[in-house]
Parts: sequence; structure tokens; C-alpha cells
Amino acid sequence: MNKDIFPLLDLQELVLCLQSCDFALASEENISRPTSQYVITLYKQIIDSFTGVAPDTLISDGDAAVRPTSEVAGEDPVYKETLRMLTLNKICFKFFQDIGVSDFNMMDLYKPDALRTQRFLSAVVNYARFREERMADCDQFMSQTESLLNQLREKFDDYNFLQQQVAKHYELADLAEGESLAFLEANNRNLENQLKKLTQVQEAFTIDYNNYKSSKQKLMSQLESLGFELIELESQRDKLHRYSETDISSLQESMNEFSQMLDEQQGNLAKMQSQYKVLSKSTETFHAITLELYELLRIISTDLQESHLREIGLLEIKQQLAKSEAKMNNLLTSGVMMKLSSLQSQLAMQKQRLRELEETTERKQNENTLALQNLQREFAEEVMPEVQKIDEHVEKELFGKVIKSLEKDMQALRDDFKKDSVAIDLEYSLLASHIKNYVQQMLEKIS
Repeated sequence: MNKDIFPLLDLQELVLCLQSCDFALASEENISRPTSQYVITLYKQIIDSFTGVAPDTLISDGDAAVRPTSEVAGEDPVYKETLRMLTLNKICFKFFQDIGVSDFNMMDLYKPDALRTQRFLSAVVNYARFREERMADCDQFMSQTESLLNQLREKFDDYNFLQQQVAKHYELADLAEGESLAFLEANNRNLENQLKKLTQVQEAFTIDYNNYKSSKQKLMSQLESLGFELIELESQRDKLHRYSETDISSLQESMNEFSQMLDEQQGNLAKMQSQYKVLSKSTETFHAITLELYELLRIISTDLQESHLREIGLLEIKQQLAKSEAKMNNLLTSGVMMKLSSLQSQLAMQKQRLRELEETTERKQNENTLALQNLQREFAEEVMPEVQKIDEHVEKELFGKVIKSLEKDMQALRDDFKKDSVAIDLEYSLLASHIKNYVQQMLEKIS
């Protein structure tokens, strides 16, 4: 039984899904017989595509960070390669752990196994499908974040423009006007503080959204695992139900076949018994004819008083007839009795097998009925209450309280942001008016 929360895909479906995700290296031949260089290149492309972080960049940064150590080691290329593999193994382990596989190790890079590689790639395809399905949930937050960033950039542009204007006025102003410049600098510092607060609010909002996304992902994974377990239990129940029905029908068919064979054997036995009766009657008739022939020969021999030679010949004929009669009796008796005994033994064996088959059928039927009742009872008493509890918990606790609290927090953040935006606009208008007045005063003084 597969303990993973995702299904294990076959090679054709796996290659098709990976190629649809722009991984051109995926092919049935390479996945069925993976090499170290192939899996390293494929894993680097997968991590770069889904995380936006190039493993080669991290590995080169790691080499630069440990360059003094490598110089001490004499710039050993084996040491560098080992360090690169360790860094790549750490990156792959963290990535596969995040998508539901926690047993990735160094041997999966050096000596990859076909089944394990197929399992890792199935996890990647499952993550890609989940990511594509849930990407629509993030569009609203992405658009709001992008709009906030655009507003922040505009504020920074305005601030830079004001800084440039202040720098120009610094060049033209006298020392007596230091107080107005100090006032402008104080306003600028106030504006910077407000921008920092806005940035902090945005970071807090991003952290809360990431926490909400992680909790939602955990709940979805738990629901998915429970759904897989429920599907497996239902499939096992259907298999047991089909097995019990199929077994009873097949046993009934075999019983009917044995009954037909028994009837045929009994018919053959009745035929052999009738043939034996006919042969016994023929033997009795032949014996009676032989006795009459003996009596006729005796009468002829006594009446005619033939010579001694003819009497000897008759005696020899009598002996031959007696021998032939004995041979005929032995032949008929032995053949019929042997056939009768063999048929009786076969009939007894068929009856014994039929009784054993009936007993085995009844025992298996009882065992299957008992197992099916136990499974139905366990499903009704253990699985269904747990599923109902989980559904109630998800509906009441998670989708009720958590989402409402998050909506309240988001509304509070929106209100705070609106207040801050209004305050910033007010300060900006005041600052613009002060600058305008100051410029007019400077122009009047210059003129």
C-alpha cells in the first residue's frame, strides 16, 4: 500500500505531465533507466522552475563563501565537487520535503533508482497540479500587493523629487533661512517614518497571508489523504463484495458440474450392470447347451458302443469344451468385476470430493460473510464518525472562525492603510503648499 499522499503515476502519464510543464528532458527511456547526470540536471530544472532559485547560483555562492577553506585545501576539485553535491542534496531534500516526500538522500543523486525517481517525479507532478489549481486563490492578493507596491514606488518617486528640489533650494538659500529648511527636513523625516510604518504593515500583511496559505495547504493535504483512505476502503469493500459473489457462483457451477458427472457415472454403472446381466444369462445358456451336448454324446457313446478311439476323442472334446467354458467364465467374470469395482471406487471418490467441496464452500462463505460484516461494522463505527468529525471541525472551526478572524484582520489592515494613505496625502499637500510658498518667497526676494 502506498503511504504517500499523492498517487504514483505510470511512465507515460508522468512523461506527458512533465513535458507539459516545459521539462523537455523527461522521457520514458531516461526515467526507466536514470543516470546520475540526468537526474541532477532534471532536478536543477525543476527547482529553478518552481522556486525561482537557480541551484547553480547557490552552489557558486557557496563556493565563494568557503573559498578560504578551499584555498587551504589546495583547490582540490574532488572537494569542490563533493561540496556542490552536498549543497544540491540539501536543496533537493528541502524542496521534496515541502511537496510531501521526506526520504530524499544522497544516493538518489549518485545512484538513482528507477522506482524512487518515478516516485519523486510523481510528487513533482502532483505539486504542479495543486499549484495550478490554487493559483487563482492568490490572484486577488497578488493584485492588491502589486497595487500597494506601485503606490509605494510613486511615493518614493515623489520623495526623491522633493529631495532634489530641496537640494536645489539649499544651493540658493542663505544661512538665515535655516529654520525653514529644518522644518522641511523634519517633514521629510516624518514622511520617511510613515513610509516605514507602511512597509511594516505590508510585511505583516504578507506574513499573515503566508501563514494562512500554509495552514490552508496543510488542511487540504489532510483532506486529500483522508479522501484517498476513504477511496481505498471503498475499493476494498467492493473487492470483498465481488469476491464473495463470484466465489459462490463459481462454487455453484462446480457443484452442478460434479452432479452431472455423478449422474453420468451412475448411468454408465447401470449400463454395465445390465450388460453383466445379459452376459450372465448368455453364460447360463451356454452352460445348459454344453450339458445337453455332453448328455447327447454320452447317449450316443453308450448306445452305439463305438470304438475306444472315438470315445477318447469325445473325452478330449469334452475336456476342451470344459476348458473353454472355464476360460470364458473367468474372462467374463474378471472383466466385469474389475470394471464394476473401478466404477464403484470412482463413484466413492467423487462423492468424497463433492462432500469436501460442499464443506469448503460453506466454510469460505461463512468466513467471507463474517469478514464483510466486520468491515462494514468497522467502517460504520470508526471511519464514518471520524470523517463526520473532521467535516464538522473543518466547517465550524476552520472555515468559520479562522476565515472570519482573517477577514477581520484584513479589514482592519485595509482601514489602517486607508487612514495612513489619507494622512500621507494630507501631509503631502501641506508639504507641497509650504514648498510653493517658500519658492514664491524666494522668487520675490530674488526679484
